[in-house]
Amino acid sequence: MSNIQKVQLPPKKPDCCTECPLLGLIPKTVERPKYSKETRLCIGTAEALSERKTTIRESESNDPKHPLKRPCDDHWERWMTYPRRILNVNKALYRDSRDPYMSNLYPPIKFHNQ
Repeated sequence: MSNIQKVQLPPKKPDCCTECPLLGLIPKTVERPKYSKETRLCIGTAEALSERKTTIRESESNDPKHPLKRPCDDHWERWMTYPRRILNVNKALYRDSRDPYMSNLYPPIKFHNQ
């Protein structure tokens, strides 16, 4: 069994991190620094992000004093040269961070008692 998860990247860099297949939650097993607002994780770079930063759109961020800097900025062009834009990431990290992130996107389903 391989410990590699293959993730296909979109042909164009997403406008914000929430649209990226590499965004996940920091696993609960990882101890975060006290008072840290970083709850999200770029799986491709293993860098922590705040929830607020993941929602900022590059197309709407035009403040020259505070340019948008994302963890993947220095890697994206290289990743686009990979065959079929497939990035190999750690399977355990992907499972422990991406799956919980995706499950948080959907509201819980409420069943009526019968």
